[in-house]
Amino acid sequence: PRILIRFEPHRGRVRLFANISSITQFLPADLKSFLTRHPGIDIDLEEHISSTTTRAVAENAADVGIYAQADNEYGLEVLPYRRDQLALAVPHGHELARRKLVNFVDTLDYEFVGYHKGGAINYLLLRAASDANRTLKLRFQVTAFEAVIAMVRTGLGISVLPAGAVNLFGRERGLRTIQLADAWANR
Repeated sequence: PRILIRFEPHRGRVRLFANISSITQFLPADLKSFLTRHPGIDIDLEEHISSTTTRAVAENAADVGIYAQADNEYGLEVLPYRRDQLALAVPHGHELARRKLVNFVDTLDYEFVGYHKGGAINYLLLRAASDANRTLKLRFQVTAFEAVIAMVRTGLGISVLPAGAVNLFGRERGLRTIQLADAWANR
């Protein structure tokens, strides 16, 4: 994830657009810390996909944007925010479940539970499949990590998720995560 900033941090209201990955993995603790240090600031937080977030900052609809993947065609100042690692999630008993490391291309024979169109992870997976001259078999598309994890756990497909989201929402039995060897899995 990367962060876009446009505000004066003294007092007032900050309009913050962020992707779900940042909201679930990083922002709760960071917002608490920030608001403790800056009690005169109110934050309006909205969840948006990365391309919407960068456009909102460029069009002054948001002051700060946290995103994972989008073209920075607007000439905005971009600063690093956090790093996350994408991992493959499979149900226990799946033939890939015994592996500790997998190349994404080796997963493309299986059906996926994916994310909504326009999402950063969806974009990465489609691009990686296309680069391999393969097709991503999207069986289902949902918008929440909890939904992806529930569907993978019940055997409706495999998926790629931020490892931090799996730790938050996927601790129950029935799910195995496998590290992806692909460079793009480190965001």
